[in-house]
Amino acid sequence: MDSKSAEEVVFIFHSTHDAIMGERILLISDIDVRVMPVPSCLGPSCGIALRINPEDSEKAGILLGQTVKGIYRHPLAEGNSERFIPWKP
Repeated sequence: MDSKSAEEVVFIFHSTHDAIMGERILLISDIDVRVMPVPSCLGPSCGIALRINPEDSEKAGILLGQTVKGIYRHPLAEGNSERFIPWKP
């Protein structure tokens, strides 16, 4: 993850299988991706989320398609770890 980014984008999925396949797709596509637990403030989900740099979010959204349950921007500079803003590429 680029330490200069002021935010990150978090993808949550319908199933664990979708999250694992999503990680593979992004890695094959040379998108820097990190696996993380789904933040509890985002509600019930499969439990696995992927976070990426915002510069890659549009491409990632296209690659992952219907497997994605939700996409959120997460501002890092504000210091509020619970702030996730719904986002659409």
